Amino acid sequence: MSILVTLGLLSFVFVAVFTWRAYTRAPGAGQSPRSAIIEAWANIAVGFSINFAANLLILPLVGATLTAGSNFWLGWIYTAVSIVRQYVIRRWFNARLVAMSKRLAGERP
Repeated sequence: MSILVTLGLLSFVFVAVFTWRAYTRAPGAGQSPRSAIIEAWANIAVGFSINFAANLLILPLVGATLTAGSNFWLGWIYTAVSIVRQYVIRRWFNARLVAMSKRLAGERP
């Protein structure tokens, strides 16, 4: 098994656990962790599809060649990084918005 496939499989397991954890967390104020992870997955599905097609078209133009399988696993590794990044940023902004709204309402955050 190549290092690319190994990293791809490890990232797949990580994302599955990360998704399950976010999906089962109790909702708080603002956007729930479940909504955030669903939004992240919708964005990732579109982004992965575009990335996969773009790699097949663009990489040969610069002399790089990837098999469809290698392209998939490379894309999946970047997808794992992307879904975590998007989820964390969304939750960070959500926490800031909730704190700001509480300050405006005169409550303690």
